[in-house]
Amino acid sequence: MILYYLPLILVFLSVLISIKYRTAGYLLTAIASAMFFLFTFRIYDYITYFYLIAAIVWIIASVFSISYSKKYGRWLAPLFILTIAGMMLILYSPNYLLFITGWEIMSIPAYVTVAVNKKNDMEAYIFMFFSEISTVLIITAAVISYVYTGTLNFSILTNDTVLLIFAIGAMSKMGLTPFMISEWLPIAHGSAPANTSAIFSATMTLMGVYGIVKIALLSVVSIDIGIIFIIIGVISVLFGALYAYISENMKSLGGFSTIENNGALMATIGLFVAVNNTVLREFILISIAIFAMAHSIAKTGLFITVGHTGVEYFSAVNGEKSTINQIGKFFALSSLSGLFPSLGGLGTWMILESFFMGAYLYGPLGITSIIAGSLIAMGEGFATAAMLKVFYFTDNHKKTSGKNLENYTILATGIILVFLFAISFLLIGNEYISGIPSVLVFKGLMIESRFGPADFGLITPLYIFIFLLLFSLIVYLVFGKPHVRVAKRWNGGIEHNEYFNSFNYSNNIRLILKRVLRTSYTSEDGVETVDIFWLVMINIAKSYRKFARLVAYKIMNSSISYYIIYMIIAFILVIIIASFS
Repeated sequence: MILYYLPLILVFLSVLISIKYRTAGYLLTAIASAMFFLFTFRIYDYITYFYLIAAIVWIIASVFSISYSKKYGRWLAPLFILTIAGMMLILYSPNYLLFITGWEIMSIPAYVTVAVNKKNDMEAYIFMFFSEISTVLIITAAVISYVYTGTLNFSILTNDTVLLIFAIGAMSKMGLTPFMISEWLPIAHGSAPANTSAIFSATMTLMGVYGIVKIALLSVVSIDIGIIFIIIGVISVLFGALYAYISENMKSLGGFSTIENNGALMATIGLFVAVNNTVLREFILISIAIFAMAHSIAKTGLFITVGHTGVEYFSAVNGEKSTINQIGKFFALSSLSGLFPSLGGLGTWMILESFFMGAYLYGPLGITSIIAGSLIAMGEGFATAAMLKVFYFTDNHKKTSGKNLENYTILATGIILVFLFAISFLLIGNEYISGIPSVLVFKGLMIESRFGPADFGLITPLYIFIFLLLFSLIVYLVFGKPHVRVAKRWNGGIEHNEYFNSFNYSNNIRLILKRVLRTSYTSEDGVETVDIFWLVMINIAKSYRKFARLVAYKIMNSSISYYIIYMIIAFILVIIIASFS
C-alpha cells in the first residue's frame, strides 16, 4: 500500500525540495509522475487512461520547466508542483472527501501562481471565483450522494441528480457554457506562466472530465441529462473554436482551444449518459479516453510552444525558426486540429463515429446526435484554422539550429502523439480490433466502430502512418523541396500597406461572421470586433443591479410587515428542507 502511494509522497516531497533546488524538484516530479503511471495504469481499464494522460503531461511540463522557469522567481516551482500534487490526489481518491481535498490543493496554488505572475489582481480573483463555484457544487453533489447512499465513497447511484450537480461544478472548472460567457478560462490561463498554463489547460480541466466520467459510470442512463450535456458541449465547441481563431493573445487562444476540446468531450459524455446500448457505450467511453489523451498532450505542446516565444501576443513574436521546434509543433498542432497522423486525428474520428452511430437511435436523441456530430465537425474546421495560425505566426523566417531543452521538449511532444497514434490499436479492447488480410491489413491492426455486431466504420492507424510517411518521401525525392509561390496579400478586403500578420489572417472570419462577432470598421480603415460574451455579462450585471434596486426600494424598505413575512417564509422553508433531509 505504501509503494502504491509512493508517487504522491514523492510529489509532496518535491514541493519542499523545489523551494531551494528548483531543478531537483522538477526532476523528482517527473520521476514520481512516471511511477504513478506504472503503479496505476491498467490496459483496457479506460478510467485509468486518465492516469496515463496526466502522467505524460506532468513529465513533459516538468522537463520543460527546468529551462523555462529560470526567468521566474523561486516560488513558481513549488506552486507548480503543488498543483500537480492536488491533481494526483484527485486521481488517487476513492471517495468524495479526498477528491474535494485534492480539488482545493490543485486550485489554491494555481490561484497564487496567477496572482504572482500578474500585477493586476483581476485575473487571479476571476480564477479563484470560478474555482470556488466548482468546489461548492461538487461538495453539494457529495452531500446528496451521501444522503442517497449513506457513504462518502464513490458508490452506485440510482438517479441522475448527483451527476447533474457534479457536472455543473466540473463544467465551471472546464470553462464551458454557460461559464464560458465570462471567458474566465482564457483570461486566467493566459495570465499564468506557460508551464503552468500547460497543466491548467491539459490536466486541471482534465480533472473535471475525469470526475464527470467517474460519476457517469456510477449513474443511471438519462436521455434528458445526456441531451443537455450534448447541447452545452456543442455550443462550447463552436464558440471556443471561433474565438481561438480570432484571438491575438497566444495563451488566450490556447484557453479558447481548451474550451473547444472540453466541449467535444462534454458532448461525447452526454452521448454516453443518454445511450443504453452496451456496445456503443463502451466505444464512446474509449473515444472519450483517446480524445482526452490527444487533447491533453497536444495542448501541452501548444502552451510550451507559446512559452518558448517569450511573449504573449502574435504581434510581438520575433523568434527564430528551428527545425526541431517546427517538427514537434507541426504534429502537436495537427493533433489539436484533428488531423492524421496524430492521436488527435484518431480521437476526432472516434468521437464523430460515436455521434453518427447515435443517429440510428431515432427519436430526439438520434436527431440531437446527428446535428451535434455535424456541428462538432464544423468546430474542428475552425480549430484547424486556429492551429495553422499558431504554426505560422510563432516564429520568423530566420533559421537556426535551435538545439536547446525547450525545443527538444516540443519535439518530444509531437513524437509522442504520432507514436501513440501508430500503436493506438494496442490501447483499444479486442472487441473493436480486426483486420482484412486480403488487402494486407493484418489481423489486430484495424480499429472498428461498431453499433451492435455490425461494423460501422474502419480505420488502420499504423497503415495511415506508414503510407503518409512513404508517399511524403516519394514526393520529396521526385520533386525536391517545395518552391515558395508569392501571392498578393489579402486582408479581408481592406486595403492597407501593413505586412500580412495574424490579425489579417483572421479577418476573413471577422467579416464573414460580422453579425455574430459585431465586426466594425475603425476610422483608421481597420477592422475590430466586439466581444459578445462580455456584452452578455454587462447586460446580466445591469439586469441584476436593476433587480437589486427593486428589492431595496420595494421590499426592504424598513417596513416591519415585510420583515415579518420574510422571516415566516424563511422559517417555513427551513422546516421543509429539514424534514426532507
